[in-house]
Amino acid sequence: VHDAEGTALRVDLNTNFRSRREILDFVNHVFNRTMTEGVSSIDYGHSAFLSPPEDKGEPQEPSEPIVELHVLDETAAAEDSAGHDDDEAADSGPTDTASGRRRQALMIAERIRRMVGAESGSAEFQVFDRAQGRLRDVEYRDIVVLMRSLANKANEYVEVLRLAGVPVAADAAAGYFEATEITDMISLLKVLDNPRRDIELAAVLRSPLFGVADDELARVRLFGLEAAGIGVGAAGRLEFYDAVRLYAEKGPESGLTEKLAAHLAQLDRWRTQARRGSIADLIASIYRQTRYPAFVTALPNGQGRRANLLKLHDRAIQFEGFVAAGSLPSLGRFVEFIEKLRESGGDWAPAEPEAVTGNAVRILSVHKSKGLEFPVVFLAELETEFNLRDIRGDCLADARLGLGLRVIDEQTNLKVPSPEHQMIAERRGRRGLAEEMRILYVATTRARERLVLTASQKNAGITAALCNGLPAGGRIPDWQLRSCKNALEWLVYGLSDQRVMHEAFATGLEAEAREDRLVSVRRYDADALAALTSRIEGLGRVFPSARCGRTDIRGDMAIVEAVKKSLYRPYRFADAPRLPAKQSVSELTHAADEFASFDYSGALSRHPTCLIEAADHHPSSRLFGTATHLLIAKLDLSAPVTPQSIGVTLDKLVGEAAIARPVAERIDIGAIHAFFTSPTGRSALEPANRVHREWSFTCVLNPSLWAELTRATPAGAGHTGDGIIVQGIIDMLIETPEGLVVVDFKTDTVGPGGIEARAAAYRTQLLLYAQAAEGILRRPVVARWLHFLHCQRSVALG
Repeated sequence: VHDAEGTALRVDLNTNFRSRREILDFVNHVFNRTMTEGVSSIDYGHSAFLSPPEDKGEPQEPSEPIVELHVLDETAAAEDSAGHDDDEAADSGPTDTASGRRRQALMIAERIRRMVGAESGSAEFQVFDRAQGRLRDVEYRDIVVLMRSLANKANEYVEVLRLAGVPVAADAAAGYFEATEITDMISLLKVLDNPRRDIELAAVLRSPLFGVADDELARVRLFGLEAAGIGVGAAGRLEFYDAVRLYAEKGPESGLTEKLAAHLAQLDRWRTQARRGSIADLIASIYRQTRYPAFVTALPNGQGRRANLLKLHDRAIQFEGFVAAGSLPSLGRFVEFIEKLRESGGDWAPAEPEAVTGNAVRILSVHKSKGLEFPVVFLAELETEFNLRDIRGDCLADARLGLGLRVIDEQTNLKVPSPEHQMIAERRGRRGLAEEMRILYVATTRARERLVLTASQKNAGITAALCNGLPAGGRIPDWQLRSCKNALEWLVYGLSDQRVMHEAFATGLEAEAREDRLVSVRRYDADALAALTSRIEGLGRVFPSARCGRTDIRGDMAIVEAVKKSLYRPYRFADAPRLPAKQSVSELTHAADEFASFDYSGALSRHPTCLIEAADHHPSSRLFGTATHLLIAKLDLSAPVTPQSIGVTLDKLVGEAAIARPVAERIDIGAIHAFFTSPTGRSALEPANRVHREWSFTCVLNPSLWAELTRATPAGAGHTGDGIIVQGIIDMLIETPEGLVVVDFKTDTVGPGGIEARAAAYRTQLLLYAQAAEGILRRPVVARWLHFLHCQRSVALG
């Protein structure tokens, strides 16, 4: 920036709109002492100090510092596990790295749970929600765990946090194929592709997919050697697959023989399915038949394990879609793809359970957090050493200095760096340290409300840094900062003038230090580490009773029975899925009748009119019945119904092409006239009565009444209370002063002896018609008649 005269001006962009003042004070103090021109190429002086905007309203000052430093003193743990007092051996390097990392992860998980009030029910503090414009209790989604690198760390943190009850989502890039459930499934797929993979076959048989015990596998192997006449020393000449088949055919233990035979048969069925179908369908079938996803869900971190299995199925679908463009996908190619991926060092990220997509703690690398902000930041694994691999190679290159080589001394036969190599290494080392300092600065300035720093470091190194940094007063000398191996040592140097640090690590220099209340410090000694280790071991136990050595479970049987009773309790609405939401009367009561609306079997056999009118065409019963009903519906009931009037109406319908002539010739006009001479027919002709023909209706029936009328569900079956929509058409409905009369015409070819049996088949239909008519017209049904035109008989259904 230049002024009006062209003079260069410096504008310090030091107003921070993100973090609270207490966090900014911490950052300013630490980096004012450690971020120097000689180390980071940046001089973090007072002009660069971050400060909140003047008009930013700060919340009430907390009673305790909002920046925390948690250090797990791994010295005590190393000495305790080694069982000796040899300081040199204890300080020779980190001990039990995986256990130390898990302890740090558990410490973070417990601190997170206290923050959100997982046990107490009350959060420790509130954060400002910009979306809601108000303060609210801190939640899991407000918290992020940052690390310099996620490689070989994130998966372990995810596992521990989930086991501790903290929902977590990690941006990991590897670790998928190391999961036990995925190892089992990949081994199974390899065996299905080639059964003579000894290691994979043994792994599959002893996995939860089949559950063969280790001692049983040993007996199978020994029996196979004996049956084949091969000595133990020549075991390599008998494949394990052959041993399994021999035992399944001739083994001495019938139980194990039957088990192996069943397992081999199952593998053969899956192998056949793999040849005939898709890989994704095969995996889905395995999941369905073995219920393996349900099994792993019951294990620690069960939701994550289940998500991993579902991800394998999804990747199989993707593989088939990708390969299908060039050639046919096969199980062998899928297995080959996974093997080549693993051989090249490739991996997939573990799947995230659906439950962690919302309110969950996130794990990110510092690089991916650039430009972001979070209410609560845990900066973990600060003891991780700086990555200086760029300066350790035998050949280093630099744009300005050229090539630098390590050369072999002819006298000592040792590799020694050349001057060029030393200069390039020094240059790269300075750039690397400057980048690490900037990354640490970025990480500490991501927090808005709380900043928690964690590390696992031996006490001796921290004490030395505190003692060396205190006399420096202001800035730490560059040579001391360059000697630091990790970010924690920089932070310790930056805080070496704070009394709380010397009190926590018992340096004896508390009186010479300052009290600025920038940070709270907690050091985890041997007892605290032992307690963390014990709780970590307890996280992986599925059955707590086994941990305390209990063998008498009789006192728990009442609980077991109560759980079983609850699980096997009959579901009240078990029959509800079998009840239709909508159904026609014909679909239910006489599916074989000519008027069943859902029967489309004759749709493709319909004939055009020209063929129907052909002399040699025989109309179907369906067509004949439809024409008869249409004729009855079109009769003029205001005048006497005679054979002549019926014939006139029929000729009119034929002339209008509503009925084909061959069909009309089959209609029995005398049978229709006979109905109108019966008492029911005469009632339809009385002027005082109102007649509805082909009366369509839609009504809602109570499911209980539906079940009672149709007997579609057991009596007394539970239902949700939702009604069932019923549709139908009543051939004739007569409104008389006494009530309603329902008439249904049938064109069935039935003799006088079979009328009662046929009428019983239609009883439910008439009951539903009556129920609908009563509900819609609000009048009682006084009679229900079935009239069989073929034999000219009417049957009353009471």
